[in-house]
Amino acid sequence: MQHNDIFHSTREYAQVIGDQNAIVFLPDGPGSAVRTELSYGELDLRSRRLASWLQEHRAAGDRVLLLYPPGAAFVTAFFACLYAGMIPVPAPLPAGDGKGKVDRLRTIVNAAGCSVLFTDHANLADLQEQLAELIDHDILCAATDADDLGDPDGWREPVIRPETLALLQFTSGSTSEPRGVMVSHESLWANLDLIKRTFGLPTCAKVASWLPHYHDMGLIGGSLSTIFLGGTLWLMSPMSFLRDPYRWLDLIDQEGIHISPAPNFAYDLCVRRIKPAQVEQLDLSRWRHALNGAEPVDPATLRRFELHFAPAGLRPETIRPCYGMAEVGLLVTGTDENRRAQPVRVDAADIERRLFTPTDDVAAGRELTSSGPVPTGFDLRIVDPDSRTPLEDGRIGEIWLSGPSVALGYWGKPDESAAVFDAYTNDDEGPYLRTGDLGVCHDGDLYITGRIKELIIVNGRNIYPQDLERKLGLLHPALSEGASAAFGVPGDGAERIVVIQEIRTAGAAAPTELQQLADLVKSELSAYAGSPVANVCFVKRGGVLRTTSGKVRRTSMRELFVTDRLQPHFEDLEPSVKKLHRASVMEALAGAGV
Repeated sequence: MQHNDIFHSTREYAQVIGDQNAIVFLPDGPGSAVRTELSYGELDLRSRRLASWLQEHRAAGDRVLLLYPPGAAFVTAFFACLYAGMIPVPAPLPAGDGKGKVDRLRTIVNAAGCSVLFTDHANLADLQEQLAELIDHDILCAATDADDLGDPDGWREPVIRPETLALLQFTSGSTSEPRGVMVSHESLWANLDLIKRTFGLPTCAKVASWLPHYHDMGLIGGSLSTIFLGGTLWLMSPMSFLRDPYRWLDLIDQEGIHISPAPNFAYDLCVRRIKPAQVEQLDLSRWRHALNGAEPVDPATLRRFELHFAPAGLRPETIRPCYGMAEVGLLVTGTDENRRAQPVRVDAADIERRLFTPTDDVAAGRELTSSGPVPTGFDLRIVDPDSRTPLEDGRIGEIWLSGPSVALGYWGKPDESAAVFDAYTNDDEGPYLRTGDLGVCHDGDLYITGRIKELIIVNGRNIYPQDLERKLGLLHPALSEGASAAFGVPGDGAERIVVIQEIRTAGAAAPTELQQLADLVKSELSAYAGSPVANVCFVKRGGVLRTTSGKVRRTSMRELFVTDRLQPHFEDLEPSVKKLHRASVMEALAGAGV
């Protein structure tokens, strides 16, 4: 195949393997949906039909908002945009999550200036009503499951150049508002090729995914990678996985899946929810690529998953930690198929000083897992984020990179694009993409240590929130399943650490029991961190905000805490923190003479 963009390669697949399924969507259960199969020939035909309708009503380069439930209809609508020379803007349906997803939708629609909404009949009326309240410009709305929408014979092939935008991928917004990453056809193709080369993926690969279809890991790592390879994607909904993780692994077994990506929490969930008797029913020996990315990879998770599913034939080398972001399409580094991901124990105190020092001291060490080597064609630097000085191997700094799949910038944000995508070191080397992630290079591999904006800095020490959150989940059974968030807040002249933990029994447990649990958290986490962890809040399940990809929104949780909008079931705070961040409570107590 001689093409260098996903549009032309899909057109050719429709001619060569037109009868082969590109997508197979599996319903959650009886009555929830129907099994849908979409061949390459049908994908091409339906895309041309919808594209002709788009070309009749809008111009090349216009943005098309895609709001769909999980299923093959989203994939067809996405390719219809490419076939029309327009720019797809995938986003989550706002229903079912209240204000958070509505706010996200408002941000996306207004930032992208979408002039068309594509959805299905089931959601069309509600979305029209919501959009009328959210935006101040006209938007043409259509359900793409209508039989009479467009004429494939009226379709005109678009002009696609390397710099033509293939999509606007809005970031998950873990540390800021979502921003529309401009992914060109050239950069998308380069990243799809990088994914294939990194993992040695075969043509006609079998892929399985339950990840959100609008997220970069679900879209590029699932649908687009599959179609790039001329393979078949077996698709489940995220809810189907969350309700019963066994279905994901059973699908991998039954269909002989080669590759399936998921975030770290999904592997933990499988270990917790899939019983040994169910493991005995699985055969995972043909699963070659269990990609682990989108959030920090926990070495303990890898060991637990490997051990738990070894009786099912899971090979240790199947588990492949990865690192990537929407600003490069998806993937930057990944563990190739010839290696087993091995953690390195490094001195925990040195990590706080941004040094990577391997050690054999178990008590004083912290494990980090390699995210794989820097790929050919990329220039990756570790840079001091303040002085912009490149650092040598073994020093932790911000990850800067340049390469063929780096996106063009953020839509409608020239100043922010220049600051993030056009950075130069202090010796005038560049341009580089500033990732905002902290990492280190060691023996040719990249290790991720955290996010700059989420570091907790106490008396000059750099404390990583994910370390506290992982430790928290190990302290007590009541803390093991819910999400948690750790961050720093001002208090008594210095940064103070706050931890928020979801707890299933919070509403029913007696206050004395919650106080005992809080005392345990404060004691154990303070000893673990070597700094006081004296502020603990327990919230209901779902009270810790996450992004659409499952990342903890620590910045948003901190905002809720400092503005006294957290609504915890229970909180135990230091006096200085309470004075600064619970002023209304203190005033009420003073007024009551307490």
